[in-house]
Amino acid sequence: MSTASTRPTLRIRRSEDRGFEDFGWTDNWMTFSFANYNDPDWMRFGPLRVMVENHIQPHEGFSAHPHRDVEIVTYVSSGVLTHEDNFGHKAEITAGGMQRISAGSRGMIHSEENRHDNVEHNYQMWLIPDRTGTEFDFGQKTFSTDERQGQFRLYISPDGRDDSLPVNTDAFIYAGLFSEGDAVTHQLNAGRGVWIQVVDGELSLVGKTLHTGDGVGVTDADGPIDITFGADSEVLLFDVRMDVPRIWQ
Repeated sequence: MSTASTRPTLRIRRSEDRGFEDFGWTDNWMTFSFANYNDPDWMRFGPLRVMVENHIQPHEGFSAHPHRDVEIVTYVSSGVLTHEDNFGHKAEITAGGMQRISAGSRGMIHSEENRHDNVEHNYQMWLIPDRTGTEFDFGQKTFSTDERQGQFRLYISPDGRDDSLPVNTDAFIYAGLFSEGDAVTHQLNAGRGVWIQVVDGELSLVGKTLHTGDGVGVTDADGPIDITFGADSEVLLFDVRMDVPRIWQ
């Protein structure tokens, strides 16, 4: 088993310690400070500023609302989420799908609704752009269960490599499905950090075990990070540059 050249620093965010709001029609589990939840110790991880887990009840959702100067990434674990925006896009995100919206400096308006009969489960992340003056852009990508099994599949990157969706910040975003006993390695380079979010399941790295809803930020390493899975798991991984410009808080 390989090890990193320096022992990484871990910052673990347990599921039960996240901010929580229950609106009845949906819940918000907030990894970082967001909306009415404020914790100065949990503001961001590199450009990753917001991470909210939602379970949206059938025929409910977020009505039309505005955003600007933010990169919005939504990953659906189960169910179907319908997006509409004022630029004319209407799209359904299904399980294994990830949507990226660059809201642009002039802003946009969109809605996100569960128009089906089953509860929809998603993670939505906001990332800080690395520059001002961005334009609105929209895209989404879905990998099948087989395509995600046993590996982290690249969905989003700064330069759109390997047919991924481009994003206006230095972030590579992956998702994968893993079986109990699987092991993978992710290369962590100097000056970068990795945030790993357990959507479902159990994993271990650097001597620590995480379960459903837990997340961990990994920094101060320049080398491979080994991850093993103690149960069937669904996991998000964000590889980000840590010293990004702060164009907003």
